[in-house]
Amino acid sequence: MIIDLLSLAGLSALAAVLAGLAARRLWRLGHGGSASEDASLTAPPLPSYRPLTPAAFVSSNDQGAFGEALTSVMMAAKGWRPINGKPGTGPQGVDGVFVRVAEDGFQACLIETKTNSSTYAARQMSDAKLSHDLTQLYLTCGDPDLGAVYAHLYKALNAGDASVVKQLWRHHLARGVTETMALGADGSPGGPVTLAPSQIWMQALAASVSELDRGRRYWSGAYPA
Repeated sequence: MIIDLLSLAGLSALAAVLAGLAARRLWRLGHGGSASEDASLTAPPLPSYRPLTPAAFVSSNDQGAFGEALTSVMMAAKGWRPINGKPGTGPQGVDGVFVRVAEDGFQACLIETKTNSSTYAARQMSDAKLSHDLTQLYLTCGDPDLGAVYAHLYKALNAGDASVVKQLWRHHLARGVTETMALGADGSPGGPVTLAPSQIWMQALAASVSELDRGRRYWSGAYPA
């Protein structure tokens, strides 16, 4: 008991010493060692955007997965709910399936994501291919509610319903910019290209991946520092 009390007293004394040292250190940090200086706080400058390059990823597949995750983050920020677009464990399927209920009713957006210079083929987003993907998703999801959504998307897509749209997204990671464009029935791009700044979403996702991927299986550690 006496030893425990002595140990407790020693720890208390050590804590007091460390607290005093920390207080003096903070004082020097905030006042440069002078108590006469103005103690008001000013906002520090924000760090500039640091471009992402392929070196930040272990493989090109990981870069592509990052791009798809980035699309999901940006769409979720606009009120879209992502649902599964891959009927199996591999990459086959739809990169992004997003749904929401707006003032004018149910809406869906099917997105193919490309990152940096990865190539796009129109057949990847043709109505015929997407109809097959939605059929497989319906058959394998095992969830009646989700199955009803896939069935609705299948019917709406084949009926040419305006509530379902298709888009191609291309993330230029080094520039911090994302291009989006509408796709026709055969998957060919049509209409104007829309540019959107995406640096803040890239930085947020990069920081999250760095925290989660401690084993550096997907993320090389090149960003952030």
